[in-house]
Order: sequence, then structure tokens, then C-alpha cells
Amino acid sequence: MRLAVSILLNAVLASALLYWLLGQYRRASPSLRRWLLPALGWRLLLTTVSSCWPSPDIIEPDRPNPAHWSQLLAGFFWEHPAQIWPTLQSAGFRVQEQAVQFYQWSNTLFFYKVLALLSMLSGGVLWLNALYLSVLCFVACWSLVRVLSQVFPLAPLASAGVAFLAWPTVVWWTAGLTKETLVVGAGAGIVALALPLLYGPRRPARLWLALGRAAALLLLAWVMVRMRYFFALPLLGGLLALAAVRLAARRGWLGLGWRAQVGGLVLVLGLAGGAALALGGEQLSISYFSREVAANYQHGLATSGSRPHLEYPGWQPTPAGLLGRAPLAAAYTLVRPWPGESAKAFYVGAGLENALLLTLVALALLAAWQGRAGRLPVALVAMLGLYCLLLAAFIGLSTPNLGTLSRYRAALLPWLLLLVLQNDYVRGLLKRMGL
Repeated sequence: MRLAVSILLNAVLASALLYWLLGQYRRASPSLRRWLLPALGWRLLLTTVSSCWPSPDIIEPDRPNPAHWSQLLAGFFWEHPAQIWPTLQSAGFRVQEQAVQFYQWSNTLFFYKVLALLSMLSGGVLWLNALYLSVLCFVACWSLVRVLSQVFPLAPLASAGVAFLAWPTVVWWTAGLTKETLVVGAGAGIVALALPLLYGPRRPARLWLALGRAAALLLLAWVMVRMRYFFALPLLGGLLALAAVRLAARRGWLGLGWRAQVGGLVLVLGLAGGAALALGGEQLSISYFSREVAANYQHGLATSGSRPHLEYPGWQPTPAGLLGRAPLAAAYTLVRPWPGESAKAFYVGAGLENALLLTLVALALLAAWQGRAGRLPVALVAMLGLYCLLLAAFIGLSTPNLGTLSRYRAALLPWLLLLVLQNDYVRGLLKRMGL
């Protein structure tokens, strides 16, 4: 019975994916349509590779456990379906005399539960779970690229396509059983749903469609917050601040110049951040943030051994100490490992990627100085730029292990690439490359 239900559900999902692909192919513009199948094929290829030969650098201490616990939990759900909802709400579970307990907001525990639900469909086959997560991430990223092409038709389509669909490390780290697959997919889906509301034509939508989008937005926000709320809250707060700036500009309360837009955005973000710190409780307090960053930093140092890693001499896990090192940490996130830091293949590849990334950042800054930065709205660019800086600082401070840093950086890279690939110089280069 369980096998029959699993086969039926998989058939339904495969049919839904095929229907979605055909619909996207028909509705996409010719320039966008040519990205669909190659991007999906590229993702499926890397999903297969990462499932069959996982890199040692992506294996966390808890990497073997998700397979074990999710399969046990899936079997428990099949035998006791009435316990699915209570177990999903709990901070732990006990199955076959084996117990696991975490704190309530543990992203590892949440990941176990997501994999358990997927295992009910896949019969516990890990590569099929990886395929589900990877395809869902692709759907979200594709939706964002499509929305960007519709809402900002003058912006280069290839910048979004390269950033979210083609950049090798972004696809690699989000093409399997990694938490980044959920984080990047949820973030892309959130922005894809929000942009038409912020910049699309102001026309009433059908009630059922509006309710469906609102439900999807809330679900994705909940998933991203549960997976990594230090990543989710700046993005959600930035979108709310952007909505406030857009509303103020439409009402004539704010000028249309870039200084007024950026100033209004920073002001709203500052007020929202202050309110979150004052009302958010322990989980959003500065002291809690400092303790978490310090604990992650010390753990990363202890597990790095002789491998290349980040160090901050005179480390002081206080708010002032962290703030003082934030600029260096943000820079380290983009440049380490640098070329030649290690002869191992992983670090050589990462160093070459960082050299290319720094070149693109420098070119984008030069283009901005010359007034050729691109065609995205300045308030959106400012919001995404601040988001990238905050994430880079947080990742650099809390993740000294460069292997883990490269994986965590997958949540930052597509947004940064979207910005640095917008300028006219890169636009011309991508055009000559046929993209």
C-alpha cells in the first residue's frame, strides 16, 4: 500500500513538473525560452554528481544524520499519520526507542522534518530527495528570472540568468541535500512574488490568485526564517522597507532622485531594525547575536585544523568588537581563499572564482562611477546591496572554515552577481558571448 501511494504521488509530481515546464516554455519570451531547458539540464547534472560523489567540504558534522533520522521519521509518519502535525511542531521526536532533541528554532531539526516529508514520497531514496529539493529550487530561481525580465524589461536578462541559473558554485551548493537549497529557493521565491507588487502595474488581481500568492509568500518566508533567520530577516525587512519607500514615492512624500530613495530606504531600515531589536525578544537581541556568532566562530576554528581558515587577532565577541571587524569579515567572504592559498583542487577553484568575482565587483564600481551601472531601480539596488553586505559580514564573522564559508556564501552569491552583472560593460560582454 505504501509503495503504491508513493508511486502515485511521484507520478503526480512528475506530471505537474512537465505541465509547468510546458507552460513556462510557451509563455516565456524567445530570449528567455532559450534558458529554460539548458538551465534545468545543468542543474540536474550537478544534482546527479553531488548525489553520487558529494564533496567532503559540504559534509557537515550532521550530514550523515539527516538520512538516518528522516527515514526513521518518515516510517513513523506512515505508521502514525495522526502524529505528523504534532511532531512537526515539536522541538524533538522519539522513534523506535531513539530520541533526538534540539532547541525549538533549530534549522537542523527543521531540515530533518522537511526530508522526512520528502522521504514519504521517495520511499527514503536519498538521490530522489535531492532531486525534489533541487527542482523546487530551480522553479523558484526560474520564477525570479522570469519576473525580473517582465518587471524590468530594459535590464539585461543574462545577468539574472547567470546569477541564479548558471553560475557553477551557486547551482552546485543548491543541487542536493544541503540547507542552502532551501534557503536560496525560498529567498528567490519571496522576491519573485514581491517584485510585481512593488514595481508591476497597479491592477486588481483575481481574489483566488491574490490569496494563493499571499499564502505562497507566507510559506516561503516561514521556510526561510526556520532555515536561517539571520539570512531571512534582513531580506524580509529590506522588502518591507522597499515597499515603504515605493509607497512614499507614489504619494509624493519622497523625491524621485537616487539620494532621496536611498536615504528613505536607510531611514526605514534603521527604524525597522531598532523596532525589531526592541520588540523581538531574546532571539533578536544584540547579546544573543553576539553569543551565536562567537560560538560559531570558535567551533569553526576548532574544526578547521591545518586547513586554510579565517582568523581575527584579538577577537572580542562583543557587539563593538564584532562591528569593528564586520568590514574585514565582509571582504574576507569575497576574497578568501585567494589564489595560491592552497594547492588542493577545491581551494584552487575557489580562489579562481574569487579572482573573477573581485574583477566583476571592481568593474561594477567603475561603471557606477561613470553612470553606467545598469537599469534596475536605485532603491532595489540599494536594498540588495545592503543585504549582500550584511550577509557577507555575518558569514565572515561566524564561519572561519573556508569550506563551510564557500557553501554558506551560496545564499549571498546570486544576489551579488545580479548586481555586478548589470552594468553596461558586462552587458556588452554577455552580448558578445551570445547570452
